[in-house]
Amino acid sequence: MSDSQPECTIKHPLSIISLFLLLLAMAWPADAQRRARSTAPGGRDQVFVEAAQFPSDSTGRARIDVFTRVAYDFMVFERSETMQRDSVFSGGIEVSTHIRQGEQTLIAEHSSAEAFTHDYESTGLRDRYLLVHHVFHVSPGTYEILSTVSDRVSTRRHGEQLRIKAVPLDSLSWGLGRPVSLTHDTQNARDRFAVLGFQGALPFAEPALVGIPVSEGLDADWHVRLRRMLPDEEEETVFDDTVQPAALLSGLRPVASAGGEVENFALSTVDAAAGDVVILELPFAGFEIGPYILDLRIHAPGRSDSVSFRTRIYWRDMPLSLRNIEFAIRAMRYILTREEFEEMLSGDRREMRERFRAFWDAKDATPETEYNEMMTEYFRRVDEANRKFQTLYERMGALTDRGKVYILFGPPEETQRTLNVDEPTRETWYYPSLNKTFQFIDRAGNGNFKLYEE
Repeated sequence: MSDSQPECTIKHPLSIISLFLLLLAMAWPADAQRRARSTAPGGRDQVFVEAAQFPSDSTGRARIDVFTRVAYDFMVFERSETMQRDSVFSGGIEVSTHIRQGEQTLIAEHSSAEAFTHDYESTGLRDRYLLVHHVFHVSPGTYEILSTVSDRVSTRRHGEQLRIKAVPLDSLSWGLGRPVSLTHDTQNARDRFAVLGFQGALPFAEPALVGIPVSEGLDADWHVRLRRMLPDEEEETVFDDTVQPAALLSGLRPVASAGGEVENFALSTVDAAAGDVVILELPFAGFEIGPYILDLRIHAPGRSDSVSFRTRIYWRDMPLSLRNIEFAIRAMRYILTREEFEEMLSGDRREMRERFRAFWDAKDATPETEYNEMMTEYFRRVDEANRKFQTLYERMGALTDRGKVYILFGPPEETQRTLNVDEPTRETWYYPSLNKTFQFIDRAGNGNFKLYEE
């Protein structure tokens, strides 16, 4: 059967218009994801390392904080010997952070952290993390930071190399430290902050909070420019304006060296720390995900300084099926005609992405926002179908008959499985609210259920 053909036929097919009306009418959670419309590059993000500078309580010295976030699915879990609550399975990591100048390592810190879970499915989560935080005090200068994460059980390793210019933030100097992307610390209070901790990324489809360490809170003008990095080393300025600080906090820095299963890299104000942190709330909610350069410039009477750093706008909760454009299009075979499907898959990846976006933009019920509810719901169902219905004969559960029905109509409201001697297993899905019923038969007895049609 051609790839351009659906693999099964539904007895009561929906028209394209009916399908989208159905999806729109379904109850999405009110707080379900931020607003988004784009797709992200391929690849699974499992390890995030970022370096930032916060006020130091060591006069004349610069403080460097290195934050490491590791997803559960980076680790290989094994059965825990403790067998206590939430500890049927355990995994762990070793994190080494080296501060270097040239070929010489000046300081090194090593930490370990463990994760525990009571069910095997949680061991593969991509949105649950171990956090490790290392602190260094150094002389002013430019440093290379080498961070290596090793799995406790397997040979899996991941290394990141960063570069940071560290400046003292005390009354004897004046300048800007390396900016860090922040988030509101909702576990404690709305007026408190935490390091976002996704490798300097800015959040997708919501205003960006950025903290800039300074020696003192001056009455100064702040100018912000955001440049989007395009293919072929081109760039496009998408924001260029003067902004007013949202807050000025004295002595803001991480609460403590966090390690293990903690909620976030929380920040707090510490009286003993010299220096301030300027909080900028930037109106970046309307920009696409992808790589950017953020330029910050401050100007005060007789003083000025600037800092630039590479960042990206990152959709943390993006469905996994959107990370590969070819697979995302193949998963749309159920709502495309043969001609649309073949055209969508033609050309290079850049052309495919453009046609993909144009298709979903035309169906966006809220085009004034950067979140496409319909596209997100569709591909969340694709993710669920991939996980629930994969077989030995079809690794992508979204391409099975049950996957197709699940994607088009959502999870069944009721299911029934019939096991009779000398007869193939039958599975029936009921959708009373839609007045629809689907029956699947495993004729070969290998878990490959096919849609039954009279």
